[in-house]
Amino acid sequence: MTSQHCGRRALMVLALWSGMVAPVLAQDPRTSEAQRVAREWLAWSDAGDGKATYTAASAKFKNALTVEQWEQALTTARAPYGAVKARTLTAAQPVLQAANMPDGVYVMLLYRTNFAARDASETVTMEREGDGVWRLVGYSIR
Repeated sequence: MTSQHCGRRALMVLALWSGMVAPVLAQDPRTSEAQRVAREWLAWSDAGDGKATYTAASAKFKNALTVEQWEQALTTARAPYGAVKARTLTAAQPVLQAANMPDGVYVMLLYRTNFAARDASETVTMEREGDGVWRLVGYSIR
């Protein structure tokens, strides 16, 4: 077997493997429960229920701001976009380190969201706290 033939074969295997990875990652059991909890959290956010989103957040999140500060921030951030028309999960990434956070168990979820006024990208960062429950630790929209 020539080196050119081996190279082609390796590329074919890599192409097949990479084609199989995306569906596997999308069904990664480490992210499925975090995704479910994030969907609940986003539904409260979509309804403008700042108290519910705050209650469902992690201790780190709650230590960073009060419920009143969060309600104001959520209202200010979401107002320009209007109502949600559709939301699609585009990535779910388990990570051991999230930006500006101590080591832990996190899942970063990226969504492409169609709002009434304009489309946006939403990032939801979930943390599995010591009790094993997934809670929101970060949210951004742009």
